[in-house]
Amino acid sequence: MNLDQLRYILEVSKERSLTKAANNLHVSTPAVSKAITLLEKELGITIFNRTRQGVTPTMDGKKLIKSGLEILQKTEKLYEEFRPDKKVKSLKIGCGPALTYVMYDAFLLFSSENPDIDVEIVEMEKDDILEALKNNQIDVGFSQYYTEELHRPEIMDCIKYEFLFNANICVCVSKHSDLYHKEFLTVDDIKNERFVLYKSERMKEMVEQYVSNIKALFTSNNIDVLRAAVTRGCAILFVHNLTFINHPDVLNGNLAIIPIKKAGSDEYSYYDFWGVQPASRRASEEVREFQKMVLKAVKK
Repeated sequence: MNLDQLRYILEVSKERSLTKAANNLHVSTPAVSKAITLLEKELGITIFNRTRQGVTPTMDGKKLIKSGLEILQKTEKLYEEFRPDKKVKSLKIGCGPALTYVMYDAFLLFSSENPDIDVEIVEMEKDDILEALKNNQIDVGFSQYYTEELHRPEIMDCIKYEFLFNANICVCVSKHSDLYHKEFLTVDDIKNERFVLYKSERMKEMVEQYVSNIKALFTSNNIDVLRAAVTRGCAILFVHNLTFINHPDVLNGNLAIIPIKKAGSDEYSYYDFWGVQPASRRASEEVREFQKMVLKAVKK
């Protein structure tokens, strides 16, 4: 018997469904089913009755669930008191390029309450974040993902994730641009504009949704260089509405962040952003606190 098996049976008991429990735990349904079957064989009991109507605990299962809950609560209490990372006052974070300024604002909020914790934020591509988490090279990552990217077989058992927020796809323009005062933009508005582009596969995917044969002044992985080019009126830039959140150039009106609609549609597009952690270890108090500050920074 191990703690993961206890967590699995408690979640299944709560949801009355292997599939829902697996989704909540961010593991595969077969993994939950196998863990429960192995525990049943180990203890020589049947924990759940499985029917078309759902999953319900047996009498033995109810006794195990009650004891398991007590064990997990005591383990949680002990872990909080003696957890090894309590003495480690450092936090390494991977973040997608679109969240650099959000991470900085979150860092300021976090550090004001946790001045003794050394925080390192590394800007990384989304796939590099997942690989770093898989190899326990960072404590937490924040980036945009499609859910299917998080469900890839080679990664899904190595990570756990939590939806944080979504952000609209926009275009960043200078106050000198004819587009500056528009409430929203269409494909026709931008098809003849010159762009600067962030160099990444995700940005390439985004751009191709809107503009073919794009006129690119240059591409770069330096978001401040791109912003400077836009500020001077040299080009415009695809961003999220969070990319330059609270940046002085936006606040003082030098730049405008304008949502864009797809061709033939009145709807705005957006991406989902997630907090992602290694599945091999429990989220530390520092990770949970930093994630709260990320959400707070977005809502400022």
